[in-house]
Amino acid sequence: MKLLRVEILVAAEQEDLFVGYLAQRISWGWEVEAAEASRTRFVIYFEKDADAQDLVKAVRGQWPEADCSVSTFEDRDWSESWKEFFVPVRIRDTFMVLPPWLNSETDAGGLIPLYIEPKMAFGTGHHATTALCLQAVAMLREEQAVSESATFLDLGTGSGILALACAKLGMTGTALDIDPIAVDNARENFALNAVENVTVRRGALDILEQGRRFDLILANILSGPLVHMATDLVSHLQQPGGSLVLSGILRDQSPRVEAAYLALGLPTPRKLVQGEWVALIWSS
Repeated sequence: MKLLRVEILVAAEQEDLFVGYLAQRISWGWEVEAAEASRTRFVIYFEKDADAQDLVKAVRGQWPEADCSVSTFEDRDWSESWKEFFVPVRIRDTFMVLPPWLNSETDAGGLIPLYIEPKMAFGTGHHATTALCLQAVAMLREEQAVSESATFLDLGTGSGILALACAKLGMTGTALDIDPIAVDNARENFALNAVENVTVRRGALDILEQGRRFDLILANILSGPLVHMATDLVSHLQQPGGSLVLSGILRDQSPRVEAAYLALGLPTPRKLVQGEWVALIWSS
């Protein structure tokens, strides 16, 4: 399979800012390596030329000093490549994120295993935004803020990992994503984990029944959409007693997102922080 390889060189001191920029545009990840003493190389792969060119145009507009190039790349088996670098991810004392080839009880170390099949969809637990959400789910369960009988909504499900975590705690819910690749990947991961208490649908909040409410809502997307959809999102939260977890938020974006939800009457949220990323948590 041939892919489009986009290579972007940015000044080393701008690496963290550029990571934040990419995180808001690229859901399936990228490669990072030191190109030289003063610059960092980012490599992103695309299936469609138009998508690759759109990114290059956007980067050149916002990062005029960056060097961008596009070339073709003969992809090898993605799942085989993934085996070379996947490291299991432990989430508190609750979950262990594992690939399907590590499927013995000893691999999970007595924790709840979350098996994720390697696909080009966001969410393996390695990225801070996903890890923060998983930590929040584990924390809310430890605090008994959510129970096995709880219902949940996972908005922007990606690989399905957050919905999977909730389902393995006994909850029942709905996973939504506008990306058909993510929807297919999520369904595959639910089947891999023998999880049947999740309904996966392609779409956003507007496909939900009006007035439907959930005990737990997880939204690991981008700060802009989180602000824009605040009213609609909160309308689906069970109140009182519901819990809300928002992620995909850079530190400097956190006050704006928080303010949008405070304006709707929610209290000051708790925060989980990892590097440049923040998760906001509301719970009773």
